[in-house]
Parts: sequence; structure tokens; C-alpha cells
Amino acid sequence: MVRFSIILLCFSLRIFADEAAPLREALKKQAAHKSVVATFRQTKRVPALTDDIKTMGKLWLIPGKAFRWEIGKPVRQTIVYNGGQVLMIDELKKTGERLSPDDRSVKPLFLTLGMGKEASFDEMLKVFTITSTNEAKGRYNATFSPKQRSVKKLIKSLLMQVNLEASFVERIGWTQRDGTETMTEFFTPQLNIAIPTGIFNVNDSAYRWKK
Repeated sequence: MVRFSIILLCFSLRIFADEAAPLREALKKQAAHKSVVATFRQTKRVPALTDDIKTMGKLWLIPGKAFRWEIGKPVRQTIVYNGGQVLMIDELKKTGERLSPDDRSVKPLFLTLGMGKEASFDEMLKVFTITSTNEAKGRYNATFSPKQRSVKKLIKSLLMQVNLEASFVERIGWTQRDGTETMTEFFTPQLNIAIPTGIFNVNDSAYRWKK
């Protein structure tokens, strides 16, 4: 009986992996884009609050290499990565913090933007298990649950929606262990346009940096 259950589980996971082929292909194509510029809306649902928190933002992305993430209008937070440390900036307090790309606080964002080795499809399957998939009207949806204990401490589940025509992740949602739900929805992106290199630079002297 135990052996049959293990075989059934392996068979189910294989089915999900096969069904996830559209996601694998879309992520591969997304990584091949020269650049992505997109506006997004982030909705956060916190158990202790009655109303959802909705915030607009903007993303500049060179897949696999660099990104600038601004959230709020006016901008409240800026996160910049250009191949080295991650710069997390509080624009209201004019303070900044330098983090490793492996820091737990920025790992969800890196996965959202397809950055880092864990963001590839095969590497994601080492961290997450696919629990359901569906495809309709040119959109592919997949839900994941974490395998690794370190990830389980932070994330309960992950939802990813891909626009198959644009080969771009247009919705990604996280449910944290404390019940907080965060959904980021990207509007139609501009693909393969020129991005000024200065967009990924930060004027260090404009901020007080944590040591």
C-alpha cells in the first residue's frame, strides 16, 4: 500500500510537470527579452486589517541582469539590483540598506522578476511543488507549495499567471505563513526597448545607509 501511494504521488507530480510545459516555455522566452518596462498594481491583504492595501508601482528590468522596482505614488520604496548588492531604499525617510541577493527579504521579489538561479523553471521545481495548473484565454496559471523548510517558514503558497502571447508573468501572488496575501499584477509591458543605463544607478550620498 505504501509503495502504491509513492508510485501514485510520483505519477501525479510527473503529470503536473508535463502540464507545466507552457510555463517552462514562457519563462524561457521571458528570460530572452532584452528589456521589460511595466507598470504594476500590488494588492496586500493583511488578516488584521479590514481593507486591502493597493499600491501602484513601476518596473524596469533587464532579465537576469538588473532591475529597478519603485512602489508608491509618490514613490515610497525603491529596490535596485545591478549585478552586485541589492539596494533597498526608503524614499520617505531617505535611508537605504545594502543586501545580498540571497537575503530572505528580497528572495520573493527575485522570484517574481525571474532573477537568480532559483527563478528558472527547473530550479523552481527544486524549491516548490506544483499543486495545480489550468490554461484559458491565452493565460496559464499554476499554484505551488514550498518544499524546503526555510521557505515554508515564510511562504505558504505561490500563484503564478503567465500571458502566453507576451511570454511574461503578469500576475504573481504569495500567501505568507501569517495569512498575509500579496498579489502583484503587471499591466501590458513594453518589451525590448532601450533603457537608460542610469536607471539602475543610485546616488549614494542622497541616503543614510544602514551598516
